[in-house]
Amino acid sequence: MRNASRLLPVAAASVLASPAFAAAVDVSDVVTDIGLQVTPITAIGGGILLLLVAIKAFKWVRRAM
Repeated sequence: MRNASRLLPVAAASVLASPAFAAAVDVSDVVTDIGLQVTPITAIGGGILLLLVAIKAFKWVRRAM
């Protein structure tokens, strides 16, 4: 019973504090910014992939000679 009387104020405080976390967070700016970064990231990734394929092809051709 003593433990229950200690936990009662903690439980009451957590119930009263929960509406403070219910506020909606606007993430539309972040989503828009991420969407705008797709093109440069795709270009960089494609360039790196093309470079790796070119290196592998060069090694393959050199080994075949």
